[in-house]
Amino acid sequence: MLRQKEQIEFLSKKPPTCIKSTIETLMMNFQQISRNIDHLDQDLNQLSKRLDYLEESMTEHCILIQPQKQETKKKRRTANLIKRDFQCPYEKCDKIYGTDISLNLHIRLKHNGGSKIEREELAKKILDAKFQDEIEPEHSFNLPPNFIEDFQIHHQEYIHNLEKTYNKRILL
Repeated sequence: MLRQKEQIEFLSKKPPTCIKSTIETLMMNFQQISRNIDHLDQDLNQLSKRLDYLEESMTEHCILIQPQKQETKKKRRTANLIKRDFQCPYEKCDKIYGTDISLNLHIRLKHNGGSKIEREELAKKILDAKFQDEIEPEHSFNLPPNFIEDFQIHHQEYIHNLEKTYNKRILL
């Protein structure tokens, strides 16, 4: 705050003389700034409305695409509920499995029998060699007992095509 003496001095001074054009220029600048502020305020209102709309739309969209809660998790069967129909064909192996996939994994890992596809491809090569009177192809697999005979029983169409191709029958 100004002291009383300073207030008197301040009030006694004459205001500076302003040129009319300077005041007009200042007034025009003030009006232009006011218009700019009004435009910016309008833009801000429009952006605020758009933001509200987008947030609402996004919320609705997220609700639609949001995965439903998986409250019902698939329960695994307990060991006593698994029907075990797939027995290991190797001698002295008493393993029994609930799926052929488990059995094939066991054969591949524990008996060096290769995968099911590898065993079937090898069986085809062996049968082709027998039909052509050639030597059985070498392999590193420990095939299950009677695998070739079982393959022949379960793949009759393949055997029939070999018989047609080579015009003869093979007994194993």
